[in-house]
Amino acid sequence: MKVILFLFSASCAVQAAELPVGSISANQTFAVRSGSGFINSSLDAYQGKILVIMMQTPWCPGCLSNSAAVGDGILDHFNAASRGALRGKNAHGIEIDSIMLSVEPAAGWDANNASFASTNGYEQWGLDANAQRQSPRVMLGYFRGGYPNNINSSNLYDWGEDRRRVVILNLVKGSASHDYREIVLNQNYFSSVDAADAQSQINAIAPAPTYTSYANWSLSQSFPVGKSGPNDDPDLDGCVNLMEFFHGTHPLQAASRYPGPSLTREGNTMKIVYRRARNIGGFTVDHRTSDGVSGWQSITLTTPLAITAIGDVDEVSVTLPVTADATRFYQLAVSL
Repeated sequence: MKVILFLFSASCAVQAAELPVGSISANQTFAVRSGSGFINSSLDAYQGKILVIMMQTPWCPGCLSNSAAVGDGILDHFNAASRGALRGKNAHGIEIDSIMLSVEPAAGWDANNASFASTNGYEQWGLDANAQRQSPRVMLGYFRGGYPNNINSSNLYDWGEDRRRVVILNLVKGSASHDYREIVLNQNYFSSVDAADAQSQINAIAPAPTYTSYANWSLSQSFPVGKSGPNDDPDLDGCVNLMEFFHGTHPLQAASRYPGPSLTREGNTMKIVYRRARNIGGFTVDHRTSDGVSGWQSITLTTPLAITAIGDVDEVSVTLPVTADATRFYQLAVSL
C-alpha cells in the first residue's frame, strides 16, 4: 500500500502570476477621499499623467514599510525642489500623480491612512473599493494576476504576503514610447533597492508627439502673397500646398515634388503605398475606390496600415481588399 502525505500550512495562499510589465491594464475603478467622504474614480480620471498607485494593508508592518519605500524612492525623488521646473514631473515634463489605496475599506482605518499618505508624500489616498466601501481588493487582485484566483477576498491572510503592491501606469494617450494604460511597474515588496529602476522606468515615458497643423506649416513657408491656401500651387509642379504638407515636400521647390501614391502587387494582394510627413495633424485621409473615374467610395480596410520610417517621413502601405473586378481605380484623398 502506498501512502501519500500532503502537508498544508495554516495559511495556504494560491499565488497567481502578476500582470507583466508592458501589458495594458483595463480601466480599474477605486474610491478617493473627497472632503469627509469618498467619490468613485478610475484610472482614466488621470489621463495625461503618469500614475503611481500603492495598494497596501494598513495593519501590516511590511506593507507600511513598502509604502514608505515608494514614498522615499519615487515620490520624494520626483517632488524634490532641486528638480526646478521638472518638480512633480518626469524627465520629459509629464506630470506624475500618486495615490495610496487601502485594501481595508473599514472606516476605522481612515485616520491612519490619511496620516500615512500625507507623511509619505502621496498626493491622494483612497480605498481599493467603491465609495460605499464595497467590493474591496478587486484592483489588488487584478494586478496580482486576476481576481479572485481562488483567493477568499474576505480573509487577507489567504493572500499570503501579497497584500501590498505598487503599480505605475502610463496614462498619456498617444505617448511616443508607451501605450495608453501600459504597466511600467507592477511589484510586490518594493524597497529602496528598487528605486533607481522605478525612476528610470518613469523617466522613459515620453509625451505624445507635437503635431503640426496645416495652418502652422503654412506660416513657416515664404509663400507669395495670396498663394498660401491648401489648393494653391505656387511652384507650379502640379502638387497643391495641402499635398506638399501631407507628403513632406517643399511647396516652393518644384524639384521636390512627390510623384504620388503607387500601386503594388504581392501575389493576389494589392497595396497602395505613399509617403506621409511625420507628426502632422488636423487632416483626414480617405482611401477610395471606383470602377471608373467617378463614383468614388471609401474603402473599408480590414488590415492595419503598415508604417515604415524613411528619413524624415513615413512610408504608408495600405493593403486593399481582394476584388474580382477586372478594372478597379484607387484614389488617395486628403482634406483639412
